[in-house]
Amino acid sequence: MNEGFDTLTPEESAALRGAATWYANYHAREVASEAGDATALAVEDRRRFLALVSALEKLGVRFPLPDALAQRERQAA
Repeated sequence: MNEGFDTLTPEESAALRGAATWYANYHAREVASEAGDATALAVEDRRRFLALVSALEKLGVRFPLPDALAQRERQAA
């Protein structure tokens, strides 16, 4: 049952954006605190978090990265 985002009503789309934004806000501090952690779990957490932030931006939600992650992303580029 993978109908895609284009089948969402405006209310469903807004709810999804709101839930994803809440989740990103909730986990931002934890992910940022592990910005220098090179363990596989921390790296995977960052990858998933950054994918969420990227998806939010595509949905029209600007989500600023925590300073520690933004700095890490600039160094990686």
